[in-house]
Amino acid sequence: MTSRTLANHTILIAGVVFLFLPIVVMLMSSTHSSGTLRTEGMQLLPGGAAQANYGRVFTLEAGFTDRVTALQMLKNSLILGLGTGVLTTAFSLGAAYTLVFFKLRWAGFVFWLTLVTLLFPLEARFINTFEVTSDLGLINTHLGLILPTLSLALGTFFYRQYFLTIPPSYLEASILDGAGPVRFFVDFIVPLSWPRTWAVFAISFIIGWNQYLWPLMISTDDGLYTMVRGIRLLGQNSGPGMAFVVLSILPPLVLLFVFHRTYFTARSET
Repeated sequence: MTSRTLANHTILIAGVVFLFLPIVVMLMSSTHSSGTLRTEGMQLLPGGAAQANYGRVFTLEAGFTDRVTALQMLKNSLILGLGTGVLTTAFSLGAAYTLVFFKLRWAGFVFWLTLVTLLFPLEARFINTFEVTSDLGLINTHLGLILPTLSLALGTFFYRQYFLTIPPSYLEASILDGAGPVRFFVDFIVPLSWPRTWAVFAISFIIGWNQYLWPLMISTDDGLYTMVRGIRLLGQNSGPGMAFVVLSILPPLVLLFVFHRTYFTARSET
């Protein structure tokens, strides 16, 4: 092994350790009692309070109110994540398809105008977004939580760049076969875009799942608490709180695992 190869592997291993160390600390800390965490801080080794901590979360004996339960927060987070993922993916796919294949006169300008929205995240337009949501009567609703998070210009960018690589002969062949825009979209574009669709869906789901400030601002109903918001109910320095944090990251991790398997399966079939 050359010195350059050794240096490259050392950098990669250091990067992996740096990225995974907080997760390991979080997982190990969730197995310690609240007293240990308050006096000794986060832990790198497992403790003996895992059953008590996770059992307290699962049995809902964590000080939640009747309307703020772990299952309800999980349900709200899933609705927010899945709603954001599905609708964002659908909008991004439709927008990119329109910009590339409909040959609009101002398609380039519209596309770059869409990319400009990347400079204005949801947090930068909270006040105006809240006013619009309030005028539509969507305060304390799941739809009010989801709609403002749908403008993911990155998804439109991914799809557009891929559609530009599709040979024009595909479109010409579909026209000769009598296929209209809808049939071409369903029979050609959607199947060819599956790997990118899973990527956009995964990113959108995680963005929706991790929303904290917007649900905090738009909902005053305890029944709309998400898991990210629920962490503070148990306390970040408590054993059950750390167990709840571990549980809150499991759905995105499972999704990423499934996404990678699906992505490589789709690549091997194409």
